[in-house]
Amino acid sequence: DHLIVFKQWYQRRVRAEAERLFHDFKLGEYIEIIGGQDKGKHAKILSLSLETSRCIVRLPSEEMVDLAIINIKKGSREEYLRLRDQSQEAVPDHVFSVPPSKRFKSEKTDEATNNTSNGNSIQKAWLHQDLKVRVVCESFHGGKYYCKKLDIVDIIDPWTCVCRSERGKLIENVPQSILETVIPKKKGSLVMLLSKKNRFELAELEEKDSKSSSVICVTLIEKDVVKASYDEVCQYVGDAIR
Repeated sequence: DHLIVFKQWYQRRVRAEAERLFHDFKLGEYIEIIGGQDKGKHAKILSLSLETSRCIVRLPSEEMVDLAIINIKKGSREEYLRLRDQSQEAVPDHVFSVPPSKRFKSEKTDEATNNTSNGNSIQKAWLHQDLKVRVVCESFHGGKYYCKKLDIVDIIDPWTCVCRSERGKLIENVPQSILETVIPKKKGSLVMLLSKKNRFELAELEEKDSKSSSVICVTLIEKDVVKASYDEVCQYVGDAIR
């Protein structure tokens, strides 16, 4: 009984501290991680959630990390950019490239959209938690989820994820190769950018052009106007402060 009371007291204390810290940070701010396995690393805040007392940050290596707010403190923009430049110099552009999936024809475009180079299609890993995606493989689970939309709830590795169906069922070991991005219909909807320049930044949808299979978005942090293809943007269903 004493242990249960202590745990409840500790959880309330952590929650109160997280709520206090929540208002000290904002989207796009540079921080240093002070707890957990990534302690000592610099990062940039991409999203904050008061409900869960957690945040999603991007490391200089472009890796995304989900952290408790109590494990971060104010950091240095200059140090983050220095480490990011070092990381980009060390990783060649062809790393993490696989053949892309074909787009679902009825909603996206009359023809499948592929990025080709010398006849070979390549695409970087783009899976991320809280993205809404569509299954484009007829043989996956016997076609049960073909053309159905799923929410990504966890990332197993850069090419594999765990998804949740519209009925709430968890589906494990879903490969990126059978998925495509989903583009929301309503202006102002949250999306995540997947291109190299704006990788994993959140934005609001402004315009959608089905003829050119492209969208125009405004990033939440810098308020930059970005034009992207359907393959470079995906509907985001997680928490975000606007």
